[in-house]
Amino acid sequence: MPVPHDRQTVIARRLHKDDVHETLLAAIVAGVLPEGSRLRDSDLESWLGVSRTPIRAALVRLEHIGLVEAVPQCWTRVAVARPDVVPALVVALCALWRDLVVEGQGALAPEAAGGVRRALARCAAPLDAYRADPAPDADRCRALVDQVFACVALLRGGDVPDVVRGALDGLESRLRHQAALLGRHLDADLVGAVLDEADAAVAAGDALRLRGAVDELARRTASRCSGPTPASDPWWRS
Repeated sequence: MPVPHDRQTVIARRLHKDDVHETLLAAIVAGVLPEGSRLRDSDLESWLGVSRTPIRAALVRLEHIGLVEAVPQCWTRVAVARPDVVPALVVALCALWRDLVVEGQGALAPEAAGGVRRALARCAAPLDAYRADPAPDADRCRALVDQVFACVALLRGGDVPDVVRGALDGLESRLRHQAALLGRHLDADLVGAVLDEADAAVAAGDALRLRGAVDELARRTASRCSGPTPASDPWWRS
């Protein structure tokens, strides 16, 4: 497992298992632990400075949200690229994100508009760099994905029910990991179009328009998915 060679006090022994989970999750999403990396208990114990019990508990949680894969008694590793899961993750998250769009709150709060628009503007550089690269790698994709999710964090605002926050945390973490592994298959044109529409909506303080940008992302993503047609119209057609 490619963990740092020098031991560091990443987790103090007095902290509980949630801190181990958060540290490993952040390392996977940031690419510190790349896809396919073997996660051996002994390596993690040495790196994090904690016992095996909180490490195993954290790995089970990470496996549950799709960031870790395991074959019992054989190996545990960071989840490898699975581009086929990305559209479903995007559509599922859009169903949650759209309900966070409330006029005058979160990203649409008058005092937040300037910061949100600056965050959206910071997406331009990694988006241009991605488009200019004929063979974008995980680092190039991750730079763009991370900046987009910095904007998503501002969309949430501070008042999100715990059950919704839990669903968002798991789905967003998995999408961030998988989207960074898309390489040239990441749809930069769609990302750019949604960011532009979101910026216009925030500038106008228009909740309906911002929700429409989220719905458009879901619609265009779902149109690429194979499978049977839903029995009833999804929300973006209503």
